[in-house]
Amino acid sequence: MKFSFFKKIRHLIEGFLFLLVWLSLRYALPGKSASNVSGWLGRTVGPRLYLSNRAQKNITKCFPEKSKAEVDLIIKEMWDNFGRLIAEYTKEKQFLSGTTLKNIEVVGIEHLRQIQNDGKPGIIFTGHIGHWQMISLVAQSIGFDLTQMYRPPNNPWVDKIFYMCQKKMIKNVITKGDKGPRKFISLMKNKEHVLLLVDQKMGEGMSVPFVGRDAMTATGVAKMYLQQNCALLPARTERIKGSKFRVTFYPPIEVKPSGNTEKDIYAILLKINDLISEWIIERPGQWLWLHRRWKDA
Repeated sequence: MKFSFFKKIRHLIEGFLFLLVWLSLRYALPGKSASNVSGWLGRTVGPRLYLSNRAQKNITKCFPEKSKAEVDLIIKEMWDNFGRLIAEYTKEKQFLSGTTLKNIEVVGIEHLRQIQNDGKPGIIFTGHIGHWQMISLVAQSIGFDLTQMYRPPNNPWVDKIFYMCQKKMIKNVITKGDKGPRKFISLMKNKEHVLLLVDQKMGEGMSVPFVGRDAMTATGVAKMYLQQNCALLPARTERIKGSKFRVTFYPPIEVKPSGNTEKDIYAILLKINDLISEWIIERPGQWLWLHRRWKDA
């Protein structure tokens, strides 16, 4: 009981501080300044946090050939990206005004239009790279409304603020939990389209290589592909400089069913993990290394 009381107080204090940061970024600073200040705070404070030890461990195990200086630079870039990302959640009009994109370069838009008009359900998948929410803004710019599966923070007060930020970037949000998977299945049956981040640790699933190391990977995406014949479209966001981005849509992933369901699921997940791994290896400072993605993280 005592622990629960102090936990609630801590959550309340954290929520209040997060609200102050959100209000300051949204109203006190213009877009570019908010991103620069938040990025500076991220790269200055973040590497000193205990949480960075996990990032250092993850990076070292994935890239054993890198020196400590190189690992430290990746961590610094990661925190800079994360700090800027927080500020950008408060400045959605800096990137989309009506149907006009700003500060976003788009590559492969024809692949997005393809699944928009194919009459089938579809899953656009990505990872915690760059600022993944730019993908939904590009979709909105062509009149394509996506639904995103959202994993709420443990702090309910922070969740309320962050959920509000999510809703400003993407119109339809469903939270992971007891009802989330059922809503996801319902959307697929209704031939809707969902944006999923598929690079987080799962307690169950299938062990599939990810950045060169076996990692438990959720099987839901692969099962949905096989059951609903839905499109699987890879999408990637790269931070080019400051708050300027490149969003790339790749050709849909295709796996011809062999009749062996387990083998087919593994083949689909391997393609997904290989692609995201390739993006991470190319720009390691833009991935969120703070996840417990592997068993020994």
